[in-house]
Amino acid sequence: MEAELVTKLDEVIENVKQFNKDLAAGEDVISQLTMFKHWYYLEELDLFGPSKYVGYKNMNTSRYDRGKGKTGVDTEAVLKQWFRKLENGSEEEQKLMVKLMNLVEGYHKRVRSNAFVHVLK
Repeated sequence: MEAELVTKLDEVIENVKQFNKDLAAGEDVISQLTMFKHWYYLEELDLFGPSKYVGYKNMNTSRYDRGKGKTGVDTEAVLKQWFRKLENGSEEEQKLMVKLMNLVEGYHKRVRSNAFVHVLK
């Protein structure tokens, strides 16, 4: 069954919550933290989620299946209707990148050097 892209911001929000639950539960997605390039931040929840995970409907670690059959190109196109990419090196981007690095380092992983942070428009 092919993964369906999200069509509502509420679905993205639920996926970000689920991603963080999966991390906290020690799910397999932890091993993939270094692979994610585009991160989406929800200020009201103070949570991050990666594009390829949060851009598909009803996502969880087992459904994510290490990203098989999923592409960031598709999720980026959908997510940009609600989010904007922060300018590299901007004050806001630097602040959130430190927050993201702290999150990922808590799982003994590193954020990709070419990672981006996106926030709600």
